Amino acid sequence: MPRPRLSWIAAVLGCTLVSLTACQDRVDVAPRTRIRMTTGTPGGGFYPLGAALASALTSSLPQVQVETHPSAGAVSNIEAIQAGDADLGFAFADVAYVAFVGGLEGHRQAFDKLRSIAVLQLTPVHLAVSARSGIHRIEDLRGRRVGLGPPGSGSALTAGIILEAFGVPMRDVHPELLGFNDAAQRLSDGRLDAMFDNGNYPVESVRAATALGARLLPITGPPVDRLRREYPFLQRTVIPRDIYGQADAVHTIGVDSLLLCRSDLDEALVHDLTERLFELLPTLASYQTSLRFMDLEQAPATPVPLHEGAARYYREREFQR
Repeated sequence: MPRPRLSWIAAVLGCTLVSLTACQDRVDVAPRTRIRMTTGTPGGGFYPLGAALASALTSSLPQVQVETHPSAGAVSNIEAIQAGDADLGFAFADVAYVAFVGGLEGHRQAFDKLRSIAVLQLTPVHLAVSARSGIHRIEDLRGRRVGLGPPGSGSALTAGIILEAFGVPMRDVHPELLGFNDAAQRLSDGRLDAMFDNGNYPVESVRAATALGARLLPITGPPVDRLRREYPFLQRTVIPRDIYGQADAVHTIGVDSLLLCRSDLDEALVHDLTERLFELLPTLASYQTSLRFMDLEQAPATPVPLHEGAARYYREREFQR
């Protein structure tokens, strides 16, 4: 008789311990806050940047899960943020500002839900042309097949501005709205004469195209001066020699890229995301080349108002100096 009684007591104790453990697990494991980050297309600059940043933030903030969502690019990203379909996203300064003040083509309303977290870095415009095209100046693009980037990308918007400035209106080219990797392939096999891609070097699509014979075309001359007076967000910059195997540096223009968020995102959450971004920057920059050029002093100088959580971080950083 004693043996069955002991077995019964052991069974009860075992069940009790299992129940207590299950309860403890329910108490200790809190659900993570899900953050949706909209990035860009494969072959563009925002796509790898988003993957790197999302992984770093998720690893360092136990309460946060940052998910990346590929998109067409800058315009699509700000549309998603405005609509509440994304929490974070990347865009170019010119695109973000035009949208915020209500001037984005195809939209009547101002994008009033956009807020900034940081200026990341100056992003060069790459203009790659086929080796067999005989194109040596932007004016030579007249009548040619030109990849502008996918619909909804900042590259497509900037490409149109550049072409107009050089006296080549969109009606004078055969525009192709293509993903960057697709454009690079078509450039290499002769189905495209030129392609634009805004991205921090080395850009995957440009590297693929140049490896198969394409070359970079400079964006310089008096039209750039006029362009910069009309669009002050555009700045002169240089793609250094040998980035794509080229013998000389390529002079071009660029525009700042931004990390944006929704205005109604929790202040404490945005503060923590901003703080962690700057803490992780040295590590991120070691394998995400573009972030090596981020100017910490200029990070809060955004053309769209800062989110209050980001603004609080910058104020605290000033007080700590």
